[in-house]
Amino acid sequence: TNKEVEGIKQGKYVGIFYWTWHYNFISNTPHNVTEIMKEHPEIKNDFNHDLWRKKYYATSYFWNEPIYGYYTSTDKYVLRKQAEMLADAGIDFVAFDCTNGSFTWEPAYLALCEVWSEAREQGVKTPQIIFMLNFGPLADTVVSLKSIYNRLYKKEAYKDLWFYWEGKPLIMAHPECLNQNNALEKEIYEFFTWRRNVASYFEDDKDDRYWGWLHVYPQAVYKNPDGTVEQVTVGIAQNADYVEWRLCAMNGPNNMGRSYTNGEYSYSYTYRNKTIKVDKNIENSMFYGLNFQQQFDFAIKQDPEIIFVTGWNEWIMGRFDEWMGIENAFPDQFDDENSRDIEPSKGALKDYYYYQLIANVRRFKGASDIDYAEKGVSIDIFGDLSQWDDPAILSYDHYTKNTYERNSRGWGRLKYENYTMRNDIVNTKVTYDDDNIYFYVRTVDDLTPHTDPAWMRLFLDTQRATETSVDWEEFEYVINRRTPSDSVAYLERSKGGWDWEQVGEVRYSVNGNVLQIEVPREMLGFKNKPLNFNFKWSDNMQEDGDIMDFYLNGDVAPGGRLCFAFRDKAAYLEEKGDEKEGFSISTTAAIIIASSIVLVGVIAAGVIILVNKKSV
Repeated sequence: TNKEVEGIKQGKYVGIFYWTWHYNFISNTPHNVTEIMKEHPEIKNDFNHDLWRKKYYATSYFWNEPIYGYYTSTDKYVLRKQAEMLADAGIDFVAFDCTNGSFTWEPAYLALCEVWSEAREQGVKTPQIIFMLNFGPLADTVVSLKSIYNRLYKKEAYKDLWFYWEGKPLIMAHPECLNQNNALEKEIYEFFTWRRNVASYFEDDKDDRYWGWLHVYPQAVYKNPDGTVEQVTVGIAQNADYVEWRLCAMNGPNNMGRSYTNGEYSYSYTYRNKTIKVDKNIENSMFYGLNFQQQFDFAIKQDPEIIFVTGWNEWIMGRFDEWMGIENAFPDQFDDENSRDIEPSKGALKDYYYYQLIANVRRFKGASDIDYAEKGVSIDIFGDLSQWDDPAILSYDHYTKNTYERNSRGWGRLKYENYTMRNDIVNTKVTYDDDNIYFYVRTVDDLTPHTDPAWMRLFLDTQRATETSVDWEEFEYVINRRTPSDSVAYLERSKGGWDWEQVGEVRYSVNGNVLQIEVPREMLGFKNKPLNFNFKWSDNMQEDGDIMDFYLNGDVAPGGRLCFAFRDKAAYLEEKGDEKEGFSISTTAAIIIASSIVLVGVIAAGVIILVNKKSV
């Protein structure tokens, strides 16, 4: 809660490296190196093996498949999903990777700006944007600067998305490339706040003229003139050799992958009421982000103004005969362990690093307290909707018009279609009286018929999970998993996983674009008890029992594994009294993390708890 993170901290920002180049290579058939290595580990360092030349030939390879498939950077469905995910994570800006040649990937950044600007108008606090250009004052840098300045900044295009620092739009580039005697180049020089991007992972601390993008632990710090820290980087993994302490390919034998730590490092987290210690020897260590966590711990300790994370969605890498002494080298990415993206994947890592990011962003930036209901209001769910206008009723907004259809090209011959978006959820409310809990949910247009499959499901998490808890992804109850009748909906309880039994029938009503449900408190175990639960709406789920479906199909409120939290005053005061030592983090305005997930600090009831961290 905010007690442990001291509420919202002013002047703290998080940026993340973002790649816009995925439209440029789509003629390639996508090849997944993690899967290739499972089938043919013998070809890892054999550049000339027939399988590379015939079956797996490509100019670029994926370390795994992204959650949204092998997408292009102009896919508006994906761009909108990314906008919401990064907003929910509290990311303040993305840095476009334009560090190669004079490529600015213009079609992609313009597509992103169009989608994100529209999303902002619809309530999504998207990240803002900056560009990161070459790692030196090159002729290519001048070309790139003129391109983005003339196309974007001089026209004041998408100005709402520009990230400002020291009163001007920020850019990571080396201004020494500009000729001050040239009118346009002088204009460009004076337009931006400049931070010179440092290429090396092994640099010492520098002043605030420079910023890093990726470092080995302990990271360099970039200091203001008064000695305070302006910027520190945090990486998921590094293509660096931990024996020889130099750059290497990601498929090198001593690479600093996701499980790497410098020295003996561990942390502990609480999951299902059990404390679990994590170090590099834990099974499936790549799930736990040890490298990421050690770097984030260090960065937060420096108390910088900005933490810069690498990265979100690079996904691809080239393959070379030899690079930095490694044969058949994949310099920047390789497989699940040796990769540095946070964006969820369809592989084993799923969305684990996304929630680790959220947890640490909240540690760094703080979090506001959870709202609670001072009192309840009795509702006649067949009465006038104005009953819900009572200011005592907690209201939760969701993003408007986020139910994009998808009909877009992917890599190679792939085509992606998704027409599952149906009921666009925009608002939900909860209140109660001595007998019932009342739920309200509103959509943009009139609700579709209740006979539709997977129609307007309500998931409920009513207790903190333990080792013996019976639930599906920490939700004990669901309403509308079974198709409701004309008059009643069915409340079911999990028997373990996606196996449900009926608890009882509950009344509901539909009034145009509003669904109301009345649930007896006793059915949820809240008779004569404080109300303390988390809830989530889902419409048109396609893969029952797969929580990753929440990212892909229909509409969910809130997104992904996030949940809304409801507390009455008694539960709120009780919960504040029960806070434990260490630190725990919940989200703002009663949006929390829930559902079972194997990673740093996500547990039942959406409280993130890390304890007993140590570094030796």
